[in-house]
Amino acid sequence: MGFLGLGAPLPWKESREVIAYVRRHGIAQFIALYNKVKNIENDELLWGDELEYGIFVVDEEAGTVKLSLRSAEILQTLQERENPSDLETGCSWVPEYGSWMVEGTPSKPYSGFADDLIQVETNMRKRRARLLAALQPGEICPTVPGFPLLGVGNFTQPSVSAGGPIAESLFVPDAIINPHPRFGALTQNIRTRRGEKVDIRMPRFRDTKTPRGTPAGGPAPADLKSALEMDEVYMDAMAFGMGCCCLQVTFQARDVEESRHLYDHLAVLSPILLALTAATPIARGVLLDTDARWDIISASVDDRTPAERAQRSDERASADGASSAGGDVYSDQMAGGGKRPLAKSRYDSISSYICTHLKKDGPVCSTQRYVNDIDHPVDEEALAQLREGGVDELLARHIAHLFVRDPLVIFQGRVELNDDESNEHFENLQSTNWQTVRWKPPPSSSKRLGGSANIGWRVEFRSMEIQLTDFENAAFTVFIVLVSRVILYFGLNLYVPISQVDENMKRAQTRDAVSTQRFHFRQSIMDMEHCSQGTAPSAKRRKMQQDAQSSFGVGCKSKEMTVREILMGDGGQYRGLVPMIMAYLHLISTDSQSLKTIESYMDFIVARATGELMTPAAWIRKFVHSHPDYKQDSEISSRVAADLMTKCHKVGLGIEKVPELHGSFGIATIMAKDAYHAPLVSNVPLDRSTSQLGNLVDHYAQRVELMSSKRKLLSQIDDLQGQLQARQTELTAVTSKIDSLEQRAPRAHAV
Repeated sequence: MGFLGLGAPLPWKESREVIAYVRRHGIAQFIALYNKVKNIENDELLWGDELEYGIFVVDEEAGTVKLSLRSAEILQTLQERENPSDLETGCSWVPEYGSWMVEGTPSKPYSGFADDLIQVETNMRKRRARLLAALQPGEICPTVPGFPLLGVGNFTQPSVSAGGPIAESLFVPDAIINPHPRFGALTQNIRTRRGEKVDIRMPRFRDTKTPRGTPAGGPAPADLKSALEMDEVYMDAMAFGMGCCCLQVTFQARDVEESRHLYDHLAVLSPILLALTAATPIARGVLLDTDARWDIISASVDDRTPAERAQRSDERASADGASSAGGDVYSDQMAGGGKRPLAKSRYDSISSYICTHLKKDGPVCSTQRYVNDIDHPVDEEALAQLREGGVDELLARHIAHLFVRDPLVIFQGRVELNDDESNEHFENLQSTNWQTVRWKPPPSSSKRLGGSANIGWRVEFRSMEIQLTDFENAAFTVFIVLVSRVILYFGLNLYVPISQVDENMKRAQTRDAVSTQRFHFRQSIMDMEHCSQGTAPSAKRRKMQQDAQSSFGVGCKSKEMTVREILMGDGGQYRGLVPMIMAYLHLISTDSQSLKTIESYMDFIVARATGELMTPAAWIRKFVHSHPDYKQDSEISSRVAADLMTKCHKVGLGIEKVPELHGSFGIATIMAKDAYHAPLVSNVPLDRSTSQLGNLVDHYAQRVELMSSKRKLLSQIDDLQGQLQARQTELTAVTSKIDSLEQRAPRAHAV
């Protein structure tokens, strides 16, 4: 969701007059915050997940499915129905980018106990039930990353024509953007700063009857006809990316050093989890030759000017400063004057590691050029300001890299702030750098900064795609939580060069990546002698490290591995992440009930990694290819989309089973009636008629009698089966005696 301010946003032209001030004071705010909280120690593990939902309206008879633009109304209903006294197990609801989207989280973070892990699926199921209860007849809420017909014809209810002054899209109307002022301003300011509309191009899956279109690499189309004739699947609005739903998990670390350690290592794992959860093979009504959403979102918020994008070999825009919207793109107030070359979009994989817990002379560590091997631009003024403020070199470069971007939404009356009390300007930049992993300092609401919230240093894992069922979403949430514990407990060293992480992200999005691709990966145990915490490891800790090194290996170089090998081991000394997770759970004496549930999650993830079970993307492709209305031309018809979304909705509710996706893993049914606790009232007048009450009593009276008869019959059957078993035992004994007697019979002698 990001940082939601209140008030009226400044237009981009007015924002440009103050963006340099906001950047400079954003750095000052971070320095003030950092120096207040850098010495936090021994924070407890708190964590939670975020799920984003899309609401659609389907007419199965007509074969149509559309976006339901009621998210504001639905959100209000959901928030009003939450009971403040249900904080322990309730849900929290907030707006999302699209006017058909909402975001749901647990109302309270989970804690650092193993049995908290089995609460995840329960709360996710509760969220789905509560959303289901807020829908109108005909509305559905399948948990899919993207709406397959976004930008295709009349795809909204109520119907709204494409276009508008905010996105200026050929395909989508401004009405699909959430009415909160931040979202419209974000969309318009990205387009204005860029100097033209965003330019999203994805490869089209080529089927037997897919027509050839305008060759790739040409200029952006000027009209809808030209856009539809392109061979690439072209999209031109932020909604195509930020309208995608995902699964995110945030962890609180013990201290700042642990948060930086987790940031680095979870970044390495982000492509692997993207491949495992791939669920986006369709965009703008077309089958893609990719399986994941990441590049779509990356391009959808790419606000780089022509000069900032100029180093790209496939650049289509000129860098002379001319804006397609008219006027000059560049300003001296912009970061780098708007002309500093930037290799990546604001939404991309990380560009540097930030942990300094290893000495420079140790095994592969973040301070070595070997792993921080790509050039990532920094704002030199911000870097100097950070270093002077006491921030170490690696972290200072990370923050200064975030500040090569401009703040995109500045609210009126929120420019001149007290840098010792507010971190609003810092969060403005921080929250609009959307990377695979986000490192998060305590917010201003933290009790360490004068607030009331128990929030410390955190890391947000952001690469996973939302799954069709809560079982799947819970499985991957629990997996990444446990991987974070294993990284810390065993002292794993997963560092590979950043360039290889970038390459892994590309491979993770290819079609059927989980089965066809190999990923750069290394696994070894960190040498405790190179830990820079100041105190030597205890004898017990050293022995544990030695045992772990013996069991899991100490390799220093990365190699290319399949997802299966990364999870299960490579047949050599490296044993795999899943066996390490299970060993960890055994070592901490996990209770049997939690262990049983977690084992089923790990077994499921392994089954997907080995290809026994399909990814959602692979299953969606199979569904489309087998649909009678599909013409083998890569196009998704209204009927195919409606049937697909209806099927996904029913799968998510546990109504329909899909063995290719879930095998024998059980997906329990979810109903709207399960959404809320029913109070045992005694003083509320009956709102049902007397006849209806009588019918209910008669119904349950008949059930009582029938259940009594059923129990008697079952008891009689048990008795008869017991008698049958006794007779079978007697028969076996008699038969055995006959056989024995026959063997002892006297033999006749010849005369």
